[in-house]
Amino acid sequence: MNKIIIVGAGPGAEDLITIRGLKALQEADFVLYAGSLVNPLLLKHCKKECTILDSANMNLEEQVNSMLAFAKENKKVVRLHTGDPAIYGAINEQIRLIKAQGYDIEIVPGVSSVFGAAASLGIELTSPEISQSVVLTRTPGRTPMPEKEKASTFAKTGATLVFFLSTGKIDDLMEDLSKNGELSPDTPVAVVYRATWKEERILRGTIADISQKTEEAGFGRQALIFVGKALQGQEDSNVSKLYEKTFSHGYRNTLQREYFQGICALYAFSKQGLAKAKEIAQGLNLPTQIYSVYEDEQAITIQKGNIQNLISQNWNSFDAHIFLGATGIAVRSIAPCLEHKSFDPAVLSCSDSGSHIISLVSGHIGGANRLARKIARITGGQACISTATDTNNKTGIDEIAMELNARILNPKAIKTINAKLLHNEPLDFIGNKEIYEQYFSNLGIQYVTKSNTSCIYVDTINNNEEDIYTDEKNLYLSTKSFVLGIGCRKDTDPILMQEKLHDFLSKHHLSEKQIAKISSVSLKKDEKAILNLAEKLQVPTYFYEEQELEHITIPNPSQTVHNKIGVKSVSEASSLLCAGYPKVKRPFIEKTAYEKCLTFALTKLPHGKIQNTKTGIMSVVGLGSGSYKHITPEVMDIIKNCDIIAGYTPYIDFIRQHIDNKPIIQNGMMGEMERCKKAMEEASKGKHVCMVCSGDPGILAMAGLLLELRRSIPEFNTITVNTYAGITSANIAAASLGAPLQNGFCLVSLSDLLVPSNEVRQNLHAVASSALAITLYNPAGKKRRELLHEAIQIFIEKRGEETLSAYVKNAGRENETKWIGKLKDLPFDDIDMSTLLVIGNNRTIFDDNYLYEARGYMEKYHK
Repeated sequence: MNKIIIVGAGPGAEDLITIRGLKALQEADFVLYAGSLVNPLLLKHCKKECTILDSANMNLEEQVNSMLAFAKENKKVVRLHTGDPAIYGAINEQIRLIKAQGYDIEIVPGVSSVFGAAASLGIELTSPEISQSVVLTRTPGRTPMPEKEKASTFAKTGATLVFFLSTGKIDDLMEDLSKNGELSPDTPVAVVYRATWKEERILRGTIADISQKTEEAGFGRQALIFVGKALQGQEDSNVSKLYEKTFSHGYRNTLQREYFQGICALYAFSKQGLAKAKEIAQGLNLPTQIYSVYEDEQAITIQKGNIQNLISQNWNSFDAHIFLGATGIAVRSIAPCLEHKSFDPAVLSCSDSGSHIISLVSGHIGGANRLARKIARITGGQACISTATDTNNKTGIDEIAMELNARILNPKAIKTINAKLLHNEPLDFIGNKEIYEQYFSNLGIQYVTKSNTSCIYVDTINNNEEDIYTDEKNLYLSTKSFVLGIGCRKDTDPILMQEKLHDFLSKHHLSEKQIAKISSVSLKKDEKAILNLAEKLQVPTYFYEEQELEHITIPNPSQTVHNKIGVKSVSEASSLLCAGYPKVKRPFIEKTAYEKCLTFALTKLPHGKIQNTKTGIMSVVGLGSGSYKHITPEVMDIIKNCDIIAGYTPYIDFIRQHIDNKPIIQNGMMGEMERCKKAMEEASKGKHVCMVCSGDPGILAMAGLLLELRRSIPEFNTITVNTYAGITSANIAAASLGAPLQNGFCLVSLSDLLVPSNEVRQNLHAVASSALAITLYNPAGKKRRELLHEAIQIFIEKRGEETLSAYVKNAGRENETKWIGKLKDLPFDDIDMSTLLVIGNNRTIFDDNYLYEARGYMEKYHK
């Protein structure tokens, strides 16, 4: 006769069912499973034709009858229970009724949630000299407990206690264990909710405080309670482990998954939040600054309504921003600052009780996830992590890169690689075998020497290959990720420098293999100790002039160094500049001095392509035609983030309120050459200069002149010139008139200040002979009006005096005026340098005060 199989599904994780249990599922014709207690992902292993029922709403007789109905048809029947069926599985009554009908029972054991939870806790339940017994029990409910099986009775034995189905009565349980079980209030307790499920959560505490923590966490009934000293792990009977270097707690943490190094800002919005901020700041043992809406000697006061401005000012000055209060405050405050996860600092939101710490931004690269766990250990709260890899019990590739202290050369590929990890798709690894074994082998990634699929390359990159920076299929990592900045006295002993560098790196758990470049001041370009070290490490050297280093903002300026060579920093400033300042704003490891003659600093190279660090950037931007609404967000960002603003004085006046006390290079009309040269000189010193232009910078503006200067003057040759579009007046005027430039147009300037008048006339004859609409820029000044009359006469001769035309004066501004009419009626006296002329063609139409050009659709398609 057919048998019915009772299978233990395991604690929750899909891959913790036994092979025998999985095989039974795969072969079953009917499966009755225990509702929300069993992971529904297990059911995908059933055959398509298998009948699957949820037993959650069925009583005992209904469950048994459903199984017997299929068994009578000689079908394979599986009853799928959570954990191990032998522990609180309520299988006895099922077995009795099934056997009464003449059917056999097979029980396939499963991994109990108690062992899944113990694994998540990372403990051994039987710890030598502490506890060699484990009691699995529960508190009384509708099912009473035998008199001799009271929790307090078990507690007196010193055994490790595990309570099922008891979180609803945890307060009474802890009181019973303390008063009647003779357990001290500091006895360790852990509560594990939905052990091994994706939503698993763990609370740690003591008999004295676990009840409150569990209530605050809102744990449901699917949680286990562990009580006993075994939760502390094995201890030496004579020596406490508390102060061993490997022991971690809220105030000293060595766990890699909770490692965070950097400067933290904490923002408190209530008195409770301020107290918690102080607790966190003390526990982090990192450089911190507290900001609070309440005055306090340990905090900087947040002025009312100024939080967003404060965050903008602080954004790049801290490695982490921790908000003590509602998450909405954090989200609204940081929104304008967000750039990219490769560069953004960590952002966390912590309830002012410390019960929940949410990783909001830059979970992996910025370390927000690790910091959330670190803070949770300090506050006894719960770290709330939402990154896809973490919630699926995977390690993100960007998280591994951070553990390696590696540089990600093409950050856009992170998304692709992490998606493949999540979905268990093929991934290869090419590079250092030792790194592969330590970090990648347990992720299902294959070690190969040649790849035909997506691949992770570590230290196998030719840095001259530009295409790797845009590759989104493969990921490139370099463990050579640091710039070593060196300051030293003349003729420093090379052996001393190498010995002290070893001490410096060892102190910070780094190695010489991780150094990518060496930097210093140009005065040291012949220093034997530096050159010998560079040769030993096989890395390039970069030397910077004093004026290049002087403008770099550094954490530890030295007046002594400034008095000697004219700059306040060598090691910090040069390493920052070499790593990509101002994008990189702080050293990874600040200046460390040795023997009063030698300093080292380390700056981490940024992810992605590094901009030219020898000189600065010239951004040429267009402000549009005179209205703030015409300035693009991109241009506003550049104005906000640059070091120096340059431009014609009226254009500077237009944006002066957004300059924020930046240095300004400005002058009047006819000062373009002087203005542009000064701007390029500042860029050559490593500054980011923004040259503002009216309209579009590439149309009758400064972009061309700046590029000419770049080509003509050697010291400007390496400056990166970026042009950012603005809305030119032709577009604004055309929109105001209707659509007069529909089929394309020619743009001609009537100014002969820089272009000879004969060349202007030649242009006018050429465009007038075309069929295109024409826009005339700079039509006339107070004294310069002859070319305007000549231009109109040329167009009348070529196109006729009845040709439709228009002008728009002060296009896009509040005082905008316009005229539309025939070419012969053009009001010359109204036209000045603020006027843009539009001359139509045989397709131009004036209808109901709209001037527009027929596109051709009506003629071709309208019937």
